[in-house]
Amino acid sequence: MGLKDKVLETLGHPSASDSDADSDGNAGADHREGGGDSPRRVACLLLPGFSLLSAASAIDAMQACNRITGEERYRIEVLGESHSVSSDFGVDMATMPIHSLIEEAIDGLLVCGGGPADYPAMDEDVLSWLSKRRRHFSWLAGIGTGGYCLARAGLLDRRKASVHWWSLQELRDQFPEIFFSTELFSMDDEIATCRGGTAALDMMFSIIGRQQGSDMVDALSQHFVRERVGRSGAMNERRRLSADEMQEQPVLHDAIQLMEANIEEPLGSDDLAMHVGLSRRQMERLFRKYLNTVPSRYYLQIRLEAARRQLQSNGLPISDVALACGFASSAHFSTVYRNHFGVTPSEERSLKASAVSDD
Repeated sequence: MGLKDKVLETLGHPSASDSDADSDGNAGADHREGGGDSPRRVACLLLPGFSLLSAASAIDAMQACNRITGEERYRIEVLGESHSVSSDFGVDMATMPIHSLIEEAIDGLLVCGGGPADYPAMDEDVLSWLSKRRRHFSWLAGIGTGGYCLARAGLLDRRKASVHWWSLQELRDQFPEIFFSTELFSMDDEIATCRGGTAALDMMFSIIGRQQGSDMVDALSQHFVRERVGRSGAMNERRRLSADEMQEQPVLHDAIQLMEANIEEPLGSDDLAMHVGLSRRQMERLFRKYLNTVPSRYYLQIRLEAARRQLQSNGLPISDVALACGFASSAHFSTVYRNHFGVTPSEERSLKASAVSDD
């Protein structure tokens, strides 16, 4: 049986792991399979000078999902500030003005911008529209300078975000409350951002995977003749210190070793700082400077990586894996795990078993 046939056969019958995933309550992560269900309506807001490549990558991923299943899983509406928007190559795209959109009927919103050479002057009317209507959308995604637009609208504060690295320090100075990542795309709960270009396709694979399941992502990867870069929202693994950085900052290295040695009962940030002889603020500055994150987020990555190794290497119940990696409940563990890796713990174990059987 071909992969497409397998998808058509299996996606209409949610598995136990799908049910587990739905119980976590993550916005936009349910599975709406079945011909009787209404499609997900997604609005794509095109900013002036938007990237044709990025917009096409994002939209075509959803259209391909429709073609593969033979069902309208996604219905896309293209928006703009007025009735047309010009792309980076001067191609005019007919759009529906944003103020004519009935937000209550839209599931997700993509904000597609252009390249990173200059961060554009954002229309205050668009920024106001975004900030006031955020609650109407289950999920948001910023592509290229679309992420900058979300930042200007105040929607990325205290979140991880990926915007093109050309002006990374400028962005950090302008938005100190945002954790800007060097990864190709970032998933932070119900908000996704990517650097633009073909990273938009990888980001959409992750979004669609949460909503339609991992089999669909495999089918899309074959459809676009593209290797999956990874099941996580993050395209790069956890940043490690280099040998030179370990020598330059032994205290930071000690803090990481303490994290790795205390997985089951994680240390609090204050305790961690005290053990290495720093104030909490000093430790946070070191993590931001050398690892582009905060201690709590880095610690969570360590624990999730430990959980992943256990899920792939032993048959312990998922509840036991959760406790062994410092999570108070299986439901919380499942939510956090899926947000980071793009699959639930149950799906992770199934994928590993499937890979072993294929070998």
